[in-house]
Amino acid sequence: MAFRNKELVDKGFVNIKSGVKTLDLMVSRGGSDVGAFRKQIKAVYDKIEELESLVEREAGVLRNG
Repeated sequence: MAFRNKELVDKGFVNIKSGVKTLDLMVSRGGSDVGAFRKQIKAVYDKIEELESLVEREAGVLRNG
């Protein structure tokens, strides 16, 4: 599947990877509070939803011409 907005998809994946890396660092370093960890999880989850929506829109445009 070819995307019209490949840069946005790539940026979305980079943001997700960065968010997961931040979560990993928070766990490995310790000392992070639960609230900050949950906030970061929510940010990653929101980014996944944005990316999912973008992919669905792109797939719809490609199907419909």
